[in-house]
Amino acid sequence: MLGRITFIILLIYVFVKRAEFFALYARLQFQKGNTDKAVRWFAVANRLGPLKAESMMYYGYILLRTGNIRLAEEVLTRASLKAKKPAVKKRIKSLLSLVVWKNGDIDSAIEMMEDAISDFKVTSFYQNLGLLYNLKGDNKKALDFNLEAYDYNPDDLIISDNLAEAYVLCGETDKAMKQYETLLEKEPHFPEPYYNFGLLLIENGEKEKGIDYIKQSLDKRFTFLSVKTKEEVEAILKEKTE
Repeated sequence: MLGRITFIILLIYVFVKRAEFFALYARLQFQKGNTDKAVRWFAVANRLGPLKAESMMYYGYILLRTGNIRLAEEVLTRASLKAKKPAVKKRIKSLLSLVVWKNGDIDSAIEMMEDAISDFKVTSFYQNLGLLYNLKGDNKKALDFNLEAYDYNPDDLIISDNLAEAYVLCGETDKAMKQYETLLEKEPHFPEPYYNFGLLLIENGEKEKGIDYIKQSLDKRFTFLSVKTKEEVEAILKEKTE
């Protein structure tokens, strides 16, 4: 009798928590590189609901990476309203800032990230704000911040790339060269350092070597959050080889 009651209780628990089970499976799929499967299983979990704010945040991030910006904003906004922990709210706000950036409002995106990092410093915030400062074009501010970010986490590849680009923007070519060389020895999986270093090499008279690095960038993983699309980099390569 006791065993049957325990079994029934377990079934009820699984039924109530089924959305989170599907969300966990979706996260595992994403970690394995199965992005399409992750999106599908998160969609199932989201329909079954209710999901925890953390799970909704993860879902919103994947949607953003895959370019479903409208749904990403919707999911992340609901996650923000649901979140209770200040740290989770800040992380969601940082992701929403990327939505705002991709919607064309870099100034508001920077304001959101500055607020997020003001009292909660983590590597991903340094990554995002460093990138946004570089894109904004306030070169001195971008370099100062990316130096701070590098001091915070010198092992992070995105932070290292942001710093290299900040050196380029400030005309500190030698420092940029060294930064890129050190970074590329670690074989980053994202395309930005390859094509940016390639362009820098071409500008410094090493055209063949530079073109090779731009070609290498095309084999890396482009996402909706990449600074340039694969098609844009292909166009750059075509221009430089003509």
